[in-house]
Amino acid sequence: MALESPALTLSVRVQDILSILESILKERNWKNFEIANLKLSYIPFYLFNYDILIEQEQGGQGTSGLMAINAINGRLDPALVSIIERQPVSYEKEISHDIQYEVEQVAVTKDEVKDIGRMKIAAQLGIKKDNVAVSGVRMVYWPTWVIFAEIGGMVQRIEVDGVAGSPLNIEEVPEKEKTWLEVTADTLERMKSPSGWAHLAGSVTSMAGSKVKGGLAGATQQAKPGGQMHHTVNWLFTTKMGVYTLILLLLLILVMLFSGSLKPYLNFLT
Repeated sequence: MALESPALTLSVRVQDILSILESILKERNWKNFEIANLKLSYIPFYLFNYDILIEQEQGGQGTSGLMAINAINGRLDPALVSIIERQPVSYEKEISHDIQYEVEQVAVTKDEVKDIGRMKIAAQLGIKKDNVAVSGVRMVYWPTWVIFAEIGGMVQRIEVDGVAGSPLNIEEVPEKEKTWLEVTADTLERMKSPSGWAHLAGSVTSMAGSKVKGGLAGATQQAKPGGQMHHTVNWLFTTKMGVYTLILLLLLILVMLFSGSLKPYLNFLT
């Protein structure tokens, strides 16, 4: 089937989706999932060049660049531009693969792009629309995998770029709170390397320091069960970083016990 406008050539195939999805969900602490549905969509975008015009009396220099606007909802999408600029891409009007796909319908016309593009870029940069010039408007289709995954008793829509394999809406995937066992396993895994120790120590010092400071402040105000001290204790036992703190402190105490570092303190106490 031939498209009216060229499409970026699909690079991510069906067999690649599982590993990409595992990587995406791992970032959000999801290990168990099932793919409920999967489809390939070609989404229309307008690419255009823009120039920022600065008046001479302002003493600045104009800039120019490439931008993309979604032809369905009219939103700017720098992610597509980033993919095009950071890696070699090819285009095709005649789709070369045999995977079933859908072509999304265009809602924004080419004539509307110049005005919408000028308005949105001006709003982002905090300048007047008259200072933005738009040219070279052309349409392309962006192949996008739309995955419906069952995680935690719900179905989550996840979009993956079909050219570079990048997640497009990872911020919409809820983060799963780790269990004690998962946090402990993660902590021990990190402790296998010096960089992992440094990362844990830095994170714990930063987070625990702020919490302790808050707890001491609350204590000086005769902390109540619902006060800052209560929140600090609650943080230690119910949040991921709080559990990290407890585990790391216990491990550090054990290391110091075995190394004899705590012997002077224990002798003093006895």
